Parts: sequence; structure tokens; C-alpha cells
Amino acid sequence: MCRKWAFAALACLMCSFAAGAQSEADTAGAVKFDYDVRLGAFLDNGEYSSDYKAPQTLSGAYVIPTVGLRFGAGHRIMTGISFLQQFGQKPFGEVPDFLAYYNYKGRVFDGFGGLLPRDEMKGYYSRALFSDSVGYFKHTLAGALLQWEGERGQIEAFFDWNAEDTETGKESFMAGLAGRLDLGRRRLFCVGLAGYMYHYRPGTKSVEEGLSQNFLVDNVMYHVYGGVDLGAVTALDILSIDAGIVGSMSRGRIEVGNAGGWTARAGFHARFNIEWHGWGLEDTFFAGKGLMPLWNAYGTLVYWGDAFYNASVYNRTDLYWAKTLGRRLSIRAALVFHQTAQGVDFCQQASVRVHLWK
Repeated sequence: MCRKWAFAALACLMCSFAAGAQSEADTAGAVKFDYDVRLGAFLDNGEYSSDYKAPQTLSGAYVIPTVGLRFGAGHRIMTGISFLQQFGQKPFGEVPDFLAYYNYKGRVFDGFGGLLPRDEMKGYYSRALFSDSVGYFKHTLAGALLQWEGERGQIEAFFDWNAEDTETGKESFMAGLAGRLDLGRRRLFCVGLAGYMYHYRPGTKSVEEGLSQNFLVDNVMYHVYGGVDLGAVTALDILSIDAGIVGSMSRGRIEVGNAGGWTARAGFHARFNIEWHGWGLEDTFFAGKGLMPLWNAYGTLVYWGDAFYNASVYNRTDLYWAKTLGRRLSIRAALVFHQTAQGVDFCQQASVRVHLWK
């Protein structure tokens, strides 16, 4: 049933592409060559001593070259590969991802369908929903991405089929959205939301062999907030604060403590960000009940957010320097402090991204 629902949702999204494409007159019949190359490198050295994360160093580089054809009024088809190499491992140890997608770009609408780069997602997602490591290691979105942007805000919806194994029955998919509405004459205020539903089925074989404690898991994450950004009326580049509620609803359908029912968790979430000439401070605070009640059974198989959101009180402080040059090169370096009742954990982060396109 879930698989039928997922494909029905994907079909509806693809119909939206067609409707948007037909709304524009095809004024240019020429077919032109197109390319898009993304390259990045990252280092995340976590010196952790709490129960929430084990000390580890995440590092590597990736390249995502794609080529294709541009035609008509805003249409293009692209194909390529996504390759990740972790530092210290043998070359070609990771199997590359294949990319192939259709993209339509209009005046207020942008739509993608197929296997596409995940960083086309533009919404604001708290790290309670997507941890830093998602950006490091998950570079492909398999499904569809729809985006609308106007003078007063933007919204995006996505569907991502993460895994399917016909031999074991394993499957997982995610459907979600993010949006923001700017308020006021100078658009200094905003309200926003982000969320997704993640469906994870470990597979019949895993259950039979005792490798999984459950046969089917659903997890819903959401974030609702309001905020203000005063950067435009000060000498600072960024001076913003937002506050709201972040929460989860998890269900282990078979033989986990809440079998057949939902466990709801929620807490207060606030973020403060100040930046001047690239030098900045970002502070994020959470207080509530840990958002990941099935973490001990599934961990990162089900939860895509940062494990520190299992704490009842958590504060993260980033002291950083970030710079974007010519819209094509982005550099960021940060000292990150994670504060919980168990003490202060520390990590250092650095990343470089290059994006070249025609």
C-alpha cells in the first residue's frame, strides 16, 4: 500500500511539471549543450565525550559532473554521476550514484524529476531534521523537487525514494516540504515551516535473522517558527533570530514499545545569527523531550537529524568565517560547541564548495 501511495504521489508531482511546461510558449526551438559541475570537500572533527555521539572524524571530497541539453523555454535534461571519496580510504571504495533528471525553470516555478543533486533543495531545515552529515554523504535525491518563489516568500516540496532491495524487501522513502512567508513593508519579519514523513521498512530477511527489531517504521519531523532579520537595516550582513516548535512523531508498527501507536515529542527551538564581513556567530537552542524515541533501535537508519536532539536541553554555538566568491566558490570554517547536561563537546568544521554551470 505504501509503495502504491508513493508512486501515486510521484505521478502527481510529474503531472505538475507537465502543466507548468505547457503554460509557457515554446518560443525557442534550438537545442543547446548544457553542463553543471559541483565539487566539494569537507572536514568535521568531532571530539565528543557524551552519550549522544561517538568521537569521530568525517572527511572527504565529492564531485558531481552532469551534462545535457537545454531546449524550449526553460527545459533541460541532464545526466551524470555523483562520486564521493572519503579521506584515508582506498580510491573508488564507494559506488558512485547515477544522475539523470529533467528540469523546468519558469518565472516563479522550478521543477525537477528523476535522479538529481540534493543540494538543489533551498529551504531552511533545522539540524533537528537534517544533520550536517546528510550534506556530507547524501548528494542524490531520487524522485521529484518542486519549488515556487515569489516576492513575499518561497515554498518547496520533495519526494525522495531512498532505497529498495527486491531480495530482502527493504525500502524507504521520504516526502516533505519547506516554506517561508515574509511579512511587513520591508519584509523584515517572517513565518515558516519545514517537515517530512520518512517511511522505513528494513526488509523481511533482516527481521527473520534478528537484525532488526521491527518490520516497519514511520517517522514525522516538523519545525514551525517565526522570526525577524534586521540585517538590511543595520551595518551587519546578518542579524536574525527565529523561534518556534520542533517536534517528531515516531511509530514502530511491530514489536517496539509503541507498536501500532505514535510517540509524539516536541520542544522549543530558537536560533540567533549575527554576521559581519563573513565573521559570524550562530547559536541554536532546544529544550523539550528528546526527539528520537526509537534511536536505540534504529539510530541513523530512521533519524536523519543530529543525535544531540535526543537531549532534553541542548545548545549549539558556531563561531565561523564564511565567504562566497562570484556565486561559484563557497568556503566555511567553524568552531562548534555542543552543550548538554553531560557537558560541552567540541568539533571543528571546514568545507569548500565549487559550483560551475553554463
